[in-house]
Amino acid sequence: MTIEEQWLALEAETPGPEGWCMRLARPIKGHPLFVAIEGSNARRALLLRVPVEAVPPKKQWPVIAGIEVTALTLAGHVSFGVILRDSRFNDVFSALAEDLARRVEESSGAPTEAVALLLGQLVRWQRFLAATNAGLSPESQRGLWGELKFLHDQLIPILESGMAVAGWKGPVGAHQDFQYPGAWIEVKTTLAKQPHTVRIASERQLDDTHAPALFLHVLMLETHEGGAATLPALVAQLRATLTPWPAAREAVEEALLAARYLDSHAPRYAATGYAVRQADTFRVGAGFPRIIEADLPPGVGDASYQLSLAACAAFSVPIFAIIDALHAQPSTP
Repeated sequence: MTIEEQWLALEAETPGPEGWCMRLARPIKGHPLFVAIEGSNARRALLLRVPVEAVPPKKQWPVIAGIEVTALTLAGHVSFGVILRDSRFNDVFSALAEDLARRVEESSGAPTEAVALLLGQLVRWQRFLAATNAGLSPESQRGLWGELKFLHDQLIPILESGMAVAGWKGPVGAHQDFQYPGAWIEVKTTLAKQPHTVRIASERQLDDTHAPALFLHVLMLETHEGGAATLPALVAQLRATLTPWPAAREAVEEALLAARYLDSHAPRYAATGYAVRQADTFRVGAGFPRIIEADLPPGVGDASYQLSLAACAAFSVPIFAIIDALHAQPSTP
């Protein structure tokens, strides 16, 4: 049962004498993890039961908007954890709680180690939420839309859903958006009119030195007001498609979080819809117009540049070339 499902079940229960409802979430020896609901105002909490000496000093507690780090005594036991102050962030808090639960389960059994893992992960979330407070830039929204569009329309129909999602590497900082045993694919979107260009982020993005096969897939877009092709609508469509496959659905949720997409920001993105005017696919290889790492002189790196698609015309291939590469058996070194 997920943390979210446990909270939903708790919300239907009557609070105990201390005003809290609690349920064991992870029966970890030495430091069990509990989900809880504060009855007076129905605030959600995730609490790690530990000896009092394992609770870190307050000066080490991170300050996170909408979330309260706390140490409290319930039913005679000390717990250290987090409480959600603002229910508008239920979705973010659920993702945070699942992440914290996974980290705590990785500890060796010592309560002090579990607390240290939890605290360290809270600090990472503090930085993440501070960076995402303003939401995605228009360029990032468009780029994420393109990746999701390619994943939903091209990859999930031809690959097992878990494999399709597992190969989505853009949100975790890979040089290509999708990496599979048979092909690596970089997806670009552009609103540029003729001549069409796309920005290449680094000298490694179109470097096929270690790739089984490398493709550049470009979506030429136009924007319109709202409608059914907004970023939130595409996210909802992808979630609905993956509903029969919970593991793949959960992997998508983690990737969306890594991409800094939060449901609480969805209204900001609902005003802009996208339409694909043209889609082009290129096979990247010898002679392709690009900058690669081997071409750079010593001391030069992090080279971003504009690529004219007209210069890539000789390398144009049908979309089926990607499908064929994905299904090809990788050669053994």
